[in-house]
Amino acid sequence: MKESSATEPTSWNVEAQPFLKSILDGVAQPVWVVDHDGFIRFANPAALAALGYDHLSELEGKPSHETIHYEYPDGSHFPVEKCPMLLPRKTGQTIHSDEDWFFRRDGTKFPVSYWSAPIETPQGRGAVVAFTDIEERRQIEQMLRERDAILASIEQPVYVGDDEGVIQYVNLAAVRALGYDDASELIGKQGHWLVHYKRPDGSRFPIEECPLTRLREIGETLRVDEDWWVRKDGSMIQIAYSAAPIRTPHGFGIAIAFTDVTEPRRAEEALRSSEEHLRDILKGAHEAFVSMDSTGRIRAWNPEAEGTFGWTESEAIGRVLADTIIPTRYREEHRHGLERFLATGQGRLLDRRIEIEAIHRDGHEFPVELTISAVEVGDGHVFNAFLHDISERRIAELNAREREVAEARTAELRAAQRRIIEAADAARRQVARDLHDGAQQEFVNVVINLQRAQQKWTPEPDRARELLDRATEQAKYGIDELRELAAGIHPLLLTTRGLLAAVEALADRIPIAVEPLEVPEQRFPPAVEACVYFLVSEALTNVVKHARATRARVRIAEAGQLTVEIRDDGVGGAEAHPTGHGLAGLADRVAALDGTFTIRSEASAGTTLRAEIPLPESEVSP
Repeated sequence: MKESSATEPTSWNVEAQPFLKSILDGVAQPVWVVDHDGFIRFANPAALAALGYDHLSELEGKPSHETIHYEYPDGSHFPVEKCPMLLPRKTGQTIHSDEDWFFRRDGTKFPVSYWSAPIETPQGRGAVVAFTDIEERRQIEQMLRERDAILASIEQPVYVGDDEGVIQYVNLAAVRALGYDDASELIGKQGHWLVHYKRPDGSRFPIEECPLTRLREIGETLRVDEDWWVRKDGSMIQIAYSAAPIRTPHGFGIAIAFTDVTEPRRAEEALRSSEEHLRDILKGAHEAFVSMDSTGRIRAWNPEAEGTFGWTESEAIGRVLADTIIPTRYREEHRHGLERFLATGQGRLLDRRIEIEAIHRDGHEFPVELTISAVEVGDGHVFNAFLHDISERRIAELNAREREVAEARTAELRAAQRRIIEAADAARRQVARDLHDGAQQEFVNVVINLQRAQQKWTPEPDRARELLDRATEQAKYGIDELRELAAGIHPLLLTTRGLLAAVEALADRIPIAVEPLEVPEQRFPPAVEACVYFLVSEALTNVVKHARATRARVRIAEAGQLTVEIRDDGVGGAEAHPTGHGLAGLADRVAALDGTFTIRSEASAGTTLRAEIPLPESEVSP
């Protein structure tokens, strides 16, 4: 529509100008007229059709802005005072908008360009508006923009054909992939008869059967993962392609992006062959093989795994591994470990040989030895594990340890027996020396003096009586030495009155306080009482000689066994040297009764000796 002068407005009167009205009714461009108040006074048939109305009466007299122009494209309210389409009524100037939005009768909106020019009506200046629906133009422009964006961003081979399949554009990658030297050898040629005219077996491929021909007819996007195209020299390449429709004035053209997959497909085939070979190897493996994906589900399971865990391959594949072979107490840790690896790439158990418990299908647990490795596959990881049941090995190891412990105990008992024998021999030699040097000498002197008294009895009776008195005195000394020697070998007090009296006597003889002193009054087997007595005696002697202590404590208690504990507040550092004497000798005494003997002696923290001696059932308190 020609722009009108702002100083020469058009005069409009429907009844007065039937000729102009008939012209407007016949033009294809939508036109309507609004009066000085913005109310619609005329709309030609093209405008009525574009706006979705049947008769002028449905629009005549309605406010134009509120009827067709009341919202912005985003749906917000469009105030009438800001409507540029009505400005010519006030300014007398023609307005042009290259893009705006009008609303149809049903509320749908469509893009338009329009001219609005001033026009004189009997009531004052109005406006005549001529507009064009630009929706189709916008769609074509959008498609062209999309095509240009696709072609600009794709580095893979691309060519574009028109609605007849004639190549209009081809990029350098496509030229090279198809074996040509320049794009000019392709542009202007019918695409099908240039690159798609035969099948892999060499037979003719009719154009009417080509999927690209159908795409141009229906305008749908097409993706093909495997097809064959022909290169310039007649050789064929295996390709995958995507084809998108492009709207043209006469139909649909196509934009095709393709990829030569000849080498990748060969690699895939080699990989499949390799995987099949690997599966054959795993089937014959003597270790269970289990593979898990990044979601924690089983993806591989060989026959050895079937025998180890009791699940068949078909049952195991797809199951959550944690719920299948991992004991309940380890499952949460397993899930956290998997999450940590997927987040950081770090795994504590990967590429190490470890031993752990697994669970069989029937619910029983058993030990396994396994190694786990992670392999990156695509966007995720695959975790492969080789493992085997080590139950028999564990039993063998346990038996071996038990044999070693038994042998060590036997050896220690033999050593203790030797030490006891050696100590007993030493004690006998000491008794012999004591008898020889002590009581024996006294009794020898008694015999000598008795013999001399017998000789002097008649000639020197006084001297004889003197010798008898001396012999009597020497006999008393000998008896005292024998009694003292016997007390050292086994105290009489222990025999006659038991542990309580004997230990109290020991405590009374040493120069430091022994308190508390806890000793049961009951009697125990003689061997047990003797062992305990000499344990306490040796311990208290060591406290006095070596500990530099001010206090000692003795506690003897019976509770299924006899527990003896001697503790001091001395300097500590005591050790049991394996000499057959001292603390080592006491350990031997306790071991001879199948008991245990321990020493805890830290520097500056005193020493604690503890013995636990089993009692015959008849001796245990009820």
